[in-house]
Amino acid sequence: MKAGIHPELFADAKTTCSTCGAIFTIPSTLKKIEVETCSQCHPVYTGKQRKEMKGGRVERFRKRMAAGRDKK
Repeated sequence: MKAGIHPELFADAKTTCSTCGAIFTIPSTLKKIEVETCSQCHPVYTGKQRKEMKGGRVERFRKRMAAGRDKK
């Protein structure tokens, strides 16, 4: 392996969430990192994810098939 080509690793890189303001320290090649969402404010991790009520292709197909059976 060549010497001097690998980036420096910062074990205590400061990561800041711009949405909720949470501050984490993680290992990284950058000293300061700013992220838009983190695990404390992201809807998937917090359980506040909105589910679409439209339904997908399968539900629409089943609804059409049920409507067709009712007409007979």
